[in-house]
Amino acid sequence: MLRRLRKRVPGGGIFIVAVGLCCCMLAVAVAQVRLPRVPVMVKPTPVLLRLPGFMLRLAPDLQVAVSGPSRAIQGEDINLKITAYNKGNAKAPGTKDTSADKAYMVDIVLSEDTVIPVEWATQPVYAGLTEDDFVEDMLMLGARISNTWTIAAGKQTTYTLSTHIPARTPPGIYYLAAVVDAGENVAESKENNNVAYYRIRIGVPEGPGTRVPQGVDMWVMPYAVGNTTINNIKNTGLTDYVDTLSGRNMVNAPFGSRLGLRHGYDSRLPNAAIAYYRWTHRRVGTPVWEEFTAPVGVHYSKKVGAVVSFPVYTLGPHSINGMSLYEFKPHNAPTIPGAITSWPTSDWFGDIYSGFLDSRALVNGKHEMKLEVFNPYGNKVMPSAASFRFLVPTGTLGDGTITTAVGSPTPDGGFAFPVHVDNRACGAFVDPPAIGTTTVTDECGFLLYDPAIAASDNAAKVRISFFATHPDNRAVFRFRIVRGIQTASTANGEVAAGTAGVYTGDGHGHFQHKFLRTQLLGSKCPEKAAFSANLHVYAKATNGWHHRLNGLDAHHVRAFALAPK
Repeated sequence: MLRRLRKRVPGGGIFIVAVGLCCCMLAVAVAQVRLPRVPVMVKPTPVLLRLPGFMLRLAPDLQVAVSGPSRAIQGEDINLKITAYNKGNAKAPGTKDTSADKAYMVDIVLSEDTVIPVEWATQPVYAGLTEDDFVEDMLMLGARISNTWTIAAGKQTTYTLSTHIPARTPPGIYYLAAVVDAGENVAESKENNNVAYYRIRIGVPEGPGTRVPQGVDMWVMPYAVGNTTINNIKNTGLTDYVDTLSGRNMVNAPFGSRLGLRHGYDSRLPNAAIAYYRWTHRRVGTPVWEEFTAPVGVHYSKKVGAVVSFPVYTLGPHSINGMSLYEFKPHNAPTIPGAITSWPTSDWFGDIYSGFLDSRALVNGKHEMKLEVFNPYGNKVMPSAASFRFLVPTGTLGDGTITTAVGSPTPDGGFAFPVHVDNRACGAFVDPPAIGTTTVTDECGFLLYDPAIAASDNAAKVRISFFATHPDNRAVFRFRIVRGIQTASTANGEVAAGTAGVYTGDGHGHFQHKFLRTQLLGSKCPEKAAFSANLHVYAKATNGWHHRLNGLDAHHVRAFALAPK
């Protein structure tokens, strides 16, 4: 059966089609097309042909897959394979034969979680950092596939590339993601399936040696929270570091998020007298120590014939003598019938942690972390010259050697050190600028001044006020007023500062200053100008890897224009 349909199109043209229907088959034949008499704006949307009882949707559907190594170390180059699929019923244009703003590209992104935004990713260098720094949801170095092939409906194309793991990436579990059509240049039948990712463990290169004090035989050393050695943690539980994200000096910074604790020990351990360890924590001022219970494991090599894999051996927690204890890593890898097993020659897996603690479950404030040692039966081993000594790091020499000293144990035979936890977010707000009692209140953002009143008159001064806050003042800020593309005023410092540049602070993050309007307008804009006031508040909290927890940061922007009445 054939049906002739007349469909009117914009501009007065007529679109006539003949439609044949047979069971589930739909055939469309163009009989006559008269083009519009006026220009028609074409938007990048799927082509829709509506017929009585039917809708034919012509659009591509881009999907992607990515594969590569499941483990890497800081600073390593890795090879990736990316396949772009077109599951739709129209071609997906590539940049080789279509303009870049109408074609798809593929971004390779490194993330700490599986929430990958579908947008253009950026590299740390564009934030004033280096290619050795890690930023959440960052574009990997050289990993934007911008020279892409057009993919026919139902087809696929594969790309390969080599990229670089930033050298200062904190060790742990990450996700390498491919985002196809990150710029949303291609109109698709489905827009929610453009991301694929896989899990990758990033570790550190093999570590340096340890210099043991004279007179010490067997030893155990509480070493670090993340990469912050305990000798760099103050009695307050706070630490100082240079933030790799911003280059700022963070003084008296707390810890936050998921903390990985590390300890070292004599290569002869475990032995017949020492087999287990335990991490516990408590808030200062409370009597009860709580056990760490998060699983800790180490990888080993397993070879069966020509097939090599790297399973995880779980160190704990094990229920021993009514406690949650962890093994010191055995000297030999697990024995498996029919397989050759061994420990890797270097710790490129990043198995450097001996305990994990999610500090977000703790009350903000000062806590203590304690390490204890136990025999094979779960009885505590007290430190002594005959058993072992606790060591603490004191510094690092130029060749990487860690220097140490004998640590003072707690009365119950453990070793404790403080960690101040604060996972609270910052606040940022810029008040509407004001002249006397007049503020920027209308939606157009104009602040009008009376040119008849001298700029130096106090009633004519422009009041700039902003709030850069943190509940415990554990943050720093940067404030900048931009006139057009030129900086008119800038200030930065601690949120608790009394002064920052020309601004006066109240010690709790409220800063303000009264400007002459001529100071803001400048010589090139003597009468009127448009401004943006940009406030960034950076939380000091860190997970120990010398970068702040930027999810706790706060930002605010206010635009206004200064003009005569």
